[in-house]
Amino acid sequence: MHPRHPRHPRRSPAAARCERPRRDAGFSALEAVLVIPTVVIMTMLVVQYVLLWHARNIAQAAAQNGLRTARGYHATAGQGQASATEYLHTVAGPLLTHTRIDTRRGATTVLVTVHATVLSVLPFGSFAVTGTAAGPVEQFSGATR
Repeated sequence: MHPRHPRHPRRSPAAARCERPRRDAGFSALEAVLVIPTVVIMTMLVVQYVLLWHARNIAQAAAQNGLRTARGYHATAGQGQASATEYLHTVAGPLLTHTRIDTRRGATTVLVTVHATVLSVLPFGSFAVTGTAAGPVEQFSGATR
C-alpha cells in the first residue's frame, strides 16, 4: 500500500541547508557577544595602523620640505622651519597634534626633524611619529676654468 501523501513532506535542498541543527540552538547570542567586539577592535587596529602610516609620511614630507627651503643659498634655519610648519598646517589638519620642528643649519649641512603626536582611535595609548631629513647646504662656487 502506497500512501498518497508521505508522512514527511519533501523539502527543497535550499530549505534543508538553512535550517540549524537542534544542538546549536541558543548559541547565536553567545557568538555575537564574542565575535562583534573582536571584529570592531580588529577594525580599529587597522584604522590606527593606517593613520600612523599616513602620519609618518606627512612628517617625513614636512621635514623634506623644510630641508629644501633651509638648504638654499643664503637661506636660514628659520625659513626652513616656517616652510615645514606651513606644510604641516596645510596637509596634516587634525591628524597631527603637538608638533615640534627642529631645524639646524650648520656651515655645510642642514638637519630638519619633525616630531608629532598622531590622532588615536583606540582608547588606550598615545602614538608619535618622527620625520627627519638632512642634506648639504647649497654654496656658491666661484671657481672658473
